[in-house]
Amino acid sequence: MTPPSLRPTMTPVAYERFAVEFMMDRQMHEDLRRAQALLGHQVPTGELGRIFGRALQSLIRELEKNKFGVRRPGADGERAAMPVTSANPRYIPKHVRRLVWERDQGRCTFVGESGQRCPATNALEFDHVQPVAQGGTSAPGNLRLRCRAHNQLDAEREFGPEYMAEMRQRAPSS
Repeated sequence: MTPPSLRPTMTPVAYERFAVEFMMDRQMHEDLRRAQALLGHQVPTGELGRIFGRALQSLIRELEKNKFGVRRPGADGERAAMPVTSANPRYIPKHVRRLVWERDQGRCTFVGESGQRCPATNALEFDHVQPVAQGGTSAPGNLRLRCRAHNQLDAEREFGPEYMAEMRQRAPSS
């Protein structure tokens, strides 16, 4: 466990401004210095905030490409011509993942009895409204984003807690 003094912190210091503090190892420090050198003309001051901002934008582009596929200008018409399902109903094509992610605004779609939508945006799962086991497909209209807890809750409601406990026991541990 990381000692409390070494845990990263992000503290609001002004409207839409945050101070960030974290530890880095030697390799990360060398990478940072290399990035500062390579960005010498674009960021002559070597300002860490601008460098980390550019690094995060680049990382997000790479992660979105891996998760959703390449997004091309004018792709909406091209996407419409792409198949919305695959032969394997559990496989969700990247362009379908992107459509569902954008439609659901990258947030869990579960709405509780109070009418409040779940605020979770981290580690979301693509959930089949009609389960694959009951003939559901991976078409955008049959998919929604759910946090793990709400995905499990729906599965237990649909299949029963005993069945889901048995399935979790059978699942290979990662």
